[in-house]
Formats: sequence, C-alpha cells, structure tokens
Amino acid sequence: MAGEFVLPEVENITMSGDAARRLMGSGSGDAALLYIYILSSGGRYDGDDAAKTLHRTPQQLETAMDVLTRLGLVKLRDGEAPSRLERPEELPKYSASDIEREISNGTVFRELVQEVQRALGSHLTSEGLITLFGIYDYLALPPEVILILVTSCVEEYAARYGPGRRPSMRYIERAAYAWEREGIFSLEAAESHLKRMETMRAGERELAPVLGISGRPLSATERRYMDSWVEMGFSPEAVAMAYDRTVIKTGKLTWRYMDSILKSWHQKGLKTPEEIEAGDSPKFKRAERKKPATQEPAATAEDLEKMRATLRKIKGQQ
Repeated sequence: MAGEFVLPEVENITMSGDAARRLMGSGSGDAALLYIYILSSGGRYDGDDAAKTLHRTPQQLETAMDVLTRLGLVKLRDGEAPSRLERPEELPKYSASDIEREISNGTVFRELVQEVQRALGSHLTSEGLITLFGIYDYLALPPEVILILVTSCVEEYAARYGPGRRPSMRYIERAAYAWEREGIFSLEAAESHLKRMETMRAGERELAPVLGISGRPLSATERRYMDSWVEMGFSPEAVAMAYDRTVIKTGKLTWRYMDSILKSWHQKGLKTPEEIEAGDSPKFKRAERKKPATQEPAATAEDLEKMRATLRKIKGQQ
C-alpha cells in the first residue's frame, strides 16, 4: 500500500506530545515505529520499503497502520482512510511461551493481567491469558481501554444475570471486537461509549414494563429494537401507543410491526403523544363521535299562558 499523509508542519523530525501519549497509550511498539518511519519520510509510505526498514512483516505493518489510523495520527491526503485487512473475529493462535515472554519482559501487559484478574475476582486460566493477550496485541486496544472494557463487562453481566456472576473471557472478547469495530481506542471514546450505553440501559428499564416484560433479561433482539427507539427519542408513553396499536392490529406484540410504526412516526417528526395524535395517519385515528343535536329548553308555565292568550285573541278576531 502506498499513500501520502497529512502531517503537522515541523522543521525537524519531531513528535508532538499528544501523539507520543496516544502511542504510549496504545501499547503498540510496531505502531510507534511505523509513525517514526512516516515522520522521517515526510508523510510518504511505501509498504515494501517500510517492511525492509523496520524488519516487520506486511501483516504486522497492516496492524500497526490500523492502530495509527484509529488513533487519528495519520490520514491520506484525499481524506480516505488507508486500506486495511478485514479482521476475522478469531484471535491468532498464541502459545503459552508468547505470554510468558511478554510478562517476563516487564511490559505493561503484566500489570494489565493483574488488574483484569482483580476486576474478575479470579485468576485467568491459560486460555484466558491468551485471549487477553490477543485483545492487547492483535486488536491493539490500549491497556487502559481494555481495563475499562473488562470493568463494564463485569457490571453489565452482573446486572443481566445477577450479583456475583462474572463474564467469561469469550464474552469479553466479543465485546472487545465490538469496541474495535467502533474505533474505541482512547479513554475519551470509551467514556463516551459507556455514557451512551447507560442511556440505552435506562431506556430499556423504562420500556420493558410498557411491553409487559419483567422478571427476565432482555434478548439481544429485544435490546436492539428498544435501543433504536430510545435513540430515535421516543418516550415510554409514545412506545405504549405503538404497542397498543400493534396488539389491536396483530393480536400480539409483533416487534417488526411495532418497529415499523415507530419508524414511520420518526420519519414524520412525531415524538410526543400529542404530536402523534395530531399528525398520525387518519387510518389510525379514532372517529370522532357526532355531537348530539342541541335540544330546545322546556316550556315554562309563563310560556304556556302566553300561548293560550294568543290563541284566545286569534279566536276573538274570527
């Protein structure tokens, strides 16, 4: 892969403090070497030359370039991100000796292992260590981001399945892939993601009773639907209206049908119950009842007497 990157204007081959902190936080030595290579070449990058100069394989450079891109340290002049290999959701086959060497070298990984074990409340098995190393080395999530990821997985798992329950490393690995796909490679990005997730969870807790769901964790599909409704800005009252119309139409909670109703309201800009009642399609509106005709007030005794007097006067003129 070849390309020319936009770099800060500097007279010497220097690295900004922010770039240095990002690279150190990533924990990727290959990414740091590659960034120095790009700096020294004035923003130009040639994969074959970089492989020879840095003594790295194309795969190692591809992974390092992915880290630099996600850290926001490089971008192509045309604004497009450098091409990258699609990652299969399967970590490389590391050996126990790979892990022992990394820990014995005194890298930050050893401290990460200790912190993760503390968060999980148990020692990691050999397989668990290999999985954690894959998240650290292959997915290239920074150590502090990995620790936040593990902590959030522990909290979410306990909330879903009960206090004291702990997630498996496979569960954490799936979450790590999700974070990697979303580009969560910094503390700021992790905090923003967790705030968004908390908003989603709060919305789910409000919507579940509206839909008659209680006493069990939500399924992945249920959460996906609810999260999309929360993101669209619907209140529990508005969702209850969609639920009511769904049950009337289909006789049960049909998630796809209910979702189509809410998406239709979203496209029309209808969010509150008042807006929905006023602006929804006529086929869903209740027919207005006809107002009863206004009745004449009952005649009083004085009125009757006036009528009799009028009749006598008419008869007397005949």
